[in-house]
Amino acid sequence: MKRIGIITLVDRNIGNRLQNYALQEFLKKKGFEPQTIGWRKFDRKKIVIKSFIKKYYLALIRKKSYNYTWDIFDLNIDWSDIIIPYDAKDVDENVRTKFDYFVVGSDQVWNPNFYYYVPRAFLRYADDKQKIAFAASFGVSEMPADYEEEYASALGKFKCISVREDAGREIVKKLTNKDAEVLLDPTMLISVDEWKKVAKKSKYKPKDRYVVKYFLGDNSKEYDDFIKAKADELGAKIIDILHSDDTWIIGPAEFVYLYEHAEAAFVDSFHGSVFSILFNKPFLVFDRIGTSGTGNMNSRIETLLNTFGLEEHRVTDLVSANRVDMTFDNNKVQEVLFKKREEASKFVERAFGK
Repeated sequence: MKRIGIITLVDRNIGNRLQNYALQEFLKKKGFEPQTIGWRKFDRKKIVIKSFIKKYYLALIRKKSYNYTWDIFDLNIDWSDIIIPYDAKDVDENVRTKFDYFVVGSDQVWNPNFYYYVPRAFLRYADDKQKIAFAASFGVSEMPADYEEEYASALGKFKCISVREDAGREIVKKLTNKDAEVLLDPTMLISVDEWKKVAKKSKYKPKDRYVVKYFLGDNSKEYDDFIKAKADELGAKIIDILHSDDTWIIGPAEFVYLYEHAEAAFVDSFHGSVFSILFNKPFLVFDRIGTSGTGNMNSRIETLLNTFGLEEHRVTDLVSANRVDMTFDNNKVQEVLFKKREEASKFVERAFGK
């Protein structure tokens, strides 16, 4: 069984943790033995004990300084004993012998605005024949000129490259003259039933109907008023996952659970859109506010919506958004999912061998 080391962002971001788990499970189903290589040691026993103590201690003193749900979710990840720091310095030169391949992806592993993540994602510590990119994202529509030479040199040494959005394919072509394949984000490569297995009931699920609001950007009164009106039409409450004191305990597993039971979703995020589609939830995607300097999200959202023929779910102005049918034909979505999952399987066969 071929051993694969997964290099990805390891951060407290719901989409990041879910895509890490999904890529692991997808590769397992294909007959490989994947392990995620972190930037620090992951001690399962310590995490379990620490989370148990913190959970009940914080409940006793009513303090909200530690969200143990993230650590609990990461118990689903198969972690390697090998550590590679973000600067990728002082890496054991024998690390390449521990795995047959290294796969970098998905998420914004090559975003120059998050450069502190990038060195380990270039896989310089691996042999060129071991370097695979799976649905990797640059998080920008164009590569800044100051980074072009470094990125061209590093990416030119990859055996196989696949990216998550159309803009990424264009960047790879420009820098390396290689043809990168555009693949689905790993979160879409495993089934809804598989996601339900890792979902955990959220303490903050209302007894009544509710909609999910998942905004990574700043709040907007105009957006909030619009979402409130839509929720009222549905007779539903609003669960604001990231902008509410009541929802601080929500982690990746609780996020999946809330999506499973929601009436609709209002998002400004890529993975918020992904799980709306996966769980067949009426949804709208809003332009993100207040995240200048971190990259343009338009390409990844546009690629996702275009892939499934759901372009009308993108909110360009609130007046026209009132006329949008938030529902969609799930049968057509399933047809596209089947085709795109096949494309991902074929890429894996070419990259890693059967």
